[in-house]
Amino acid sequence: MTDRPRITACIVCRNEADKLVPALESIRWVDEVLVLDLESSDGSAALARSHGARVIGRSPVPIVEAVRNEVADAAAGDWILVLDPDERVSPGLAIRLDSLRDRDDIDAVVVPRMNIDFGYQPSSPLHRFEPQLRMYRRSRVRWPSFPNALPDVAPDRLHRIESQDNLVLIHDRSRTVSEVVDRVLRYAPEQGKAMVDDGQVFTATQMLAGLARKAHREFVVGEPWRDGIPGMFRAGLLVAFHFYVWAAFWEASGARRTAADDRVVRRLRLMFRLAGFAARAAASAQRARHRLTRLRRTL
Repeated sequence: MTDRPRITACIVCRNEADKLVPALESIRWVDEVLVLDLESSDGSAALARSHGARVIGRSPVPIVEAVRNEVADAAAGDWILVLDPDERVSPGLAIRLDSLRDRDDIDAVVVPRMNIDFGYQPSSPLHRFEPQLRMYRRSRVRWPSFPNALPDVAPDRLHRIESQDNLVLIHDRSRTVSEVVDRVLRYAPEQGKAMVDDGQVFTATQMLAGLARKAHREFVVGEPWRDGIPGMFRAGLLVAFHFYVWAAFWEASGARRTAADDRVVRRLRLMFRLAGFAARAAASAQRARHRLTRLRRTL
C-alpha cells in the first residue's frame, strides 16, 4: 500500500504572535506546517517552532501574495494548504480536506470562509461563506502575485466544498479599526501599482462603475443592516478600501486631470443634489414625526 499524498500547511507571518496559536492548533492534522517569517520581532518564529512548525525566514514584503510561491516551493507536501495567521480550520473542514488529498481528479479546493469583523459573525452568505481557493496540488498550481488574486484553475479540476457552518475556514479578519487601516495602507498602494503594471488605464468612468458595483455588493447584496452597526461598518470599510485602491491607481498612473474625466465627474452634480434633497426630506419627515409624538403626549 502506498503512502497517502502529504499536506503542507503554509503560513506567512510578520509579528503575528497574538494570532498564531489558534491557527497552528487547527492544523495539527496536516503532515507539515511551514511558516515563512518576515523578520518578526515579537517572537512569532519561536512560537511557531514550539508548536512543531518548520520556520524559514526572509526580508519583509508589503503583501503576502508576493511570497506565496516562495513558501510553497520550500514545502515537502504534495498538497499546499494556504493559511493566514488570523485564520483557523474548523474541525469539520479539517476532516473534509484530509479526505480530499486522495483525489487524483482535482488540483485545487475552494473552501467557504467566514469573515468575522469586530468580533461578530456575518449573517449574509456573502461574508459568511466567501469562496476561497485554499488547498491546491503543488505540482499543478502557482499563486498569482497580483494583490488579493487567486489561482486560475480549470473548473473540471476544481472541487468546491459546500457552504455550511461546520465546514468553514474561520477568519478573524478585522479585530479593530486600526487593523483595517493598517491593511488598507499596505494593500491599496500595491494593488494600484499592480493595476498599472497589468496595463490597465485609469478613467473616471471605470472608477465610478467599479465603486458602484462594490457599493451595491456590500450595501444591497450583503444586507449589512442584518448585523447592526458592525455590519454597516464592515460594508463601509470595504467600500472605502476600494475607493483608496482607485486613488492609488490614479496616482500610480501619473495623477493626471483630463477633460474626459472632468465631464464624467460633473455629471455627479445631479446625483448629489438628489441625495441632498432626499436627506432633507427624510430629516423633515423625522421632525414631523417627533412633533406629532409630542402633540399626542399633551392630549
